[in-house]
Amino acid sequence: MTMNPEHGTTRGSASGAYAPGRVTIMMPIYNGELFLREALSSLLAQTYANFEIVILDNQSVDGTASICNEFASRDQRVRHVVDERKRNPHEAANRLAEFIAGQYCMIACDDDLWEPTYLEETVAELTAHPELGIAYTNARYVDVEGRRGARSLISGRAIYLRRHSRMANAAHYVLTRRVLPIVFGVFRSEVYLRAIPFDTFDETIADVDNLFMFKVLLDTPVHCVDRILFHYRNKFRWADPDVLKDYPRRMEWFNVWLYDAKHQHRFLSKLLAAASSGHLKLSATLLVKMAACLSFLHYIGPVRIRASIGHLLAKLGLREGVAQSRDAAADVRHAALVEAQRDTEAK
Repeated sequence: MTMNPEHGTTRGSASGAYAPGRVTIMMPIYNGELFLREALSSLLAQTYANFEIVILDNQSVDGTASICNEFASRDQRVRHVVDERKRNPHEAANRLAEFIAGQYCMIACDDDLWEPTYLEETVAELTAHPELGIAYTNARYVDVEGRRGARSLISGRAIYLRRHSRMANAAHYVLTRRVLPIVFGVFRSEVYLRAIPFDTFDETIADVDNLFMFKVLLDTPVHCVDRILFHYRNKFRWADPDVLKDYPRRMEWFNVWLYDAKHQHRFLSKLLAAASSGHLKLSATLLVKMAACLSFLHYIGPVRIRASIGHLLAKLGLREGVAQSRDAAADVRHAALVEAQRDTEAK
């Protein structure tokens, strides 16, 4: 079923009524034909059948609409919504929240993959433990050729468990900023809605997911099912700095560092504001704020050096890491990110 959003039913946040046990899967998409069939087939193969997939199509010009219509004609749980205007990816996620109808919800990208029991095992955790606001699983990379990585994306304290406190989780998260794979977990819808909107607070469109997850961890206990049930598509994702109005045109290292430091300062301000409204005890709030300040210092210094070394090792093939070179899939994603940056700059 294809429809325009103004004619669609927008529930959940408006009425407060959620279908018990149902998972609303929200998929923002732009020109996603390369991997969309795999992603949708992966979701429709879930052993837990009580879900719906709402695809918000950002006016794609490739074969995305045709693929969506094909799947929607075969399975009534798939809805294809053509957006009425262009939005950057975070705005699209905000718009999709208006379509939440289930007790639970999750964000799904058009190129990722899920094992058949992903929903079954995460929903089971949420059902058995009503205090949890989100359940997620461990994950690995999958590259553009379909090859799956050899190591899990998270280990140790990055695996958040029911026994961990909100304060400890928020403080740890802000220091490490491991948004994968937790941001793609299954949320209680009321928890997700309390944490949005995704706040694109400057032209970089960076750290928006981190701010969102920081607010979630301040709000609720979470739990990781430590099994590899999710596969995140590893491809080139960097946007073109030429479309950033304030990005230094002279590429001396100090100018680039200063630009990034200004972004980190804006992000710190957002973190401190979120901590102040996080409903923790005063002592816990102060500790989380201290972690945020330490994170600021860490990310304008040592992290930049460590990231550069990591990128070099990945490029040399000596370790798994984010993709360093473009390919057909990367060019599609890159074009979408550049367009998103221009939209943000035009605001």
